Amino acid sequence: MRSKSIIMIILLAILGITAGAGLKFYTILHTKSEDILGTIVSSIDTGSAQYATLKEQGTFNVLIMGEDDVEGSKRSDTVLFAAIDIDDKNMRILSLPRDTRVQIPGHGVQKLNHAFAYGGPDLLKATVEKYLERPILYYVIVDYVSFPAVVDILGGVEIDVKKKMRYVDRAGKLDINIQPGLQVMDGKTALHYVRFRKDALGDIGRVHRQQQFIKALLKKIYDPRVLVKIPELTAQIMKLFKTDMSPGLAIQLAGFAQNELGRERIFFSTLYGQAATVNNLSYWIGDTKTANEFLNAPFEMLVSGDVKENKNTNNFAGLSLSYSSAVDEIKINGETIKKEEAVGKKTEDFMSAENLLSMIRSMSESVAVLNGTGKSGLSTEVASKLQKIGIEVVMSANAKHFDYRSSNVVYPINAKPAVVETAKTLGKLLDIPNNLVRANNQAFYPSIIIGHDSDKLISHIDKLIKISTQ
Repeated sequence: MRSKSIIMIILLAILGITAGAGLKFYTILHTKSEDILGTIVSSIDTGSAQYATLKEQGTFNVLIMGEDDVEGSKRSDTVLFAAIDIDDKNMRILSLPRDTRVQIPGHGVQKLNHAFAYGGPDLLKATVEKYLERPILYYVIVDYVSFPAVVDILGGVEIDVKKKMRYVDRAGKLDINIQPGLQVMDGKTALHYVRFRKDALGDIGRVHRQQQFIKALLKKIYDPRVLVKIPELTAQIMKLFKTDMSPGLAIQLAGFAQNELGRERIFFSTLYGQAATVNNLSYWIGDTKTANEFLNAPFEMLVSGDVKENKNTNNFAGLSLSYSSAVDEIKINGETIKKEEAVGKKTEDFMSAENLLSMIRSMSESVAVLNGTGKSGLSTEVASKLQKIGIEVVMSANAKHFDYRSSNVVYPINAKPAVVETAKTLGKLLDIPNNLVRANNQAFYPSIIIGHDSDKLISHIDKLIKISTQ
């Protein structure tokens, strides 16, 4: 079984088994996007904001809460807003600091985490909806009591601790003492790591550590060695999560994660803002405009990291302040390397004339060239250069819009294998990141969409032309 099956099984346990769901592997592994959308649409009011968002954008939102119980007082010190994009197959997780100053329905202006204490998950959900002006379809509650046991079942999670973490809170039953350095944390230490907030950054520092932990957890879950622990893990997870999501949808989302949602398609951000004291109370004054820029940004912008270049056009400049992906490594021609080691490493560094010819011969389908920048004559120029190295171009035209910051390779949804393989080979030839080689419902052929990095793309093709003549 492929290692990605682990994600499917764990998500199934998290969201499905808790409600007594049973299923066959075939059902999970063959879940399609339209199945998920159909399930959600059939269960919500067609006149609701959730329905409109789903139909227009192919997305829905989930609120994830970390529930703590200190001396009988329940609260939620961890609040994550997760936007799941079924159409473009990605997830964006926005962390909301517990001290965020918000309007709680029926209770006036308060700190965000007070909403859970006043009215549980429903009031917290309504508060975040009002604050971000985005509908939330479901919630998931994480119980900190069972959290350590699940980490222990996984065999611990590797975290690089930047500095010594020491804090004692008798009321909260916390005695945190974590030494700096790379280490595999057991469940108790991991819980202390995500709850620690007594440093210069306060709750913002804790939010960042929580995101680092989630990334490390995702990396561990993808490890095939975790598979043998699934039975024990499932028993613990049954105690860990509560959700108002239906078992049927949970099963379908597990299949969606298995087939479509790798770590490289999961992005994190923290509500940008600043600390302030209002009426002798400390708050986090959030910038919801920047938060919505992160949630609205085109997928290819997040992958490429080119958002800062949009300062004068699409207003995504704020993203450069606070977003990242769940992946610490990338692959070039099958070689796994750290991101920082990838600088300057290009596909042509590995290419020979023989390899180039072999790859082009393997492309059994013609390709299209689409201009995603609006610059006149660009698609014709690129098409001509591709033809010089032996790639058959069937069409050159404009893309659906001109906001592509990075060049993409797309292919039709439900395309036959030969079309998909041609697109993937085209992506390798043109040094397009794997994340930007994807299915798209607007594509009719394997297609290169030229982005605003066109100079870089053309320079790369010119090098391939030179290689082809050697």
